Amino acid sequence: MLQKQPYKLLLISTGNINNNELENLFQKNLEQITVLLETHSYIEISRDAIIIHQ
Repeated sequence: MLQKQPYKLLLISTGNINNNELENLFQKNLEQITVLLETHSYIEISRDAIIIHQ
């Protein structure tokens, strides 16, 4: 993180989740994730929230 490597990081913290649920989670939030990654370098997505880390 201090050396900015990787340049952008999307942490997925959903716990046990099946492939269909994971795909639905991304489909539902893809636009917001894309916008956030334009200005932030570390984002976390869970089942209930998208968290921006500084």
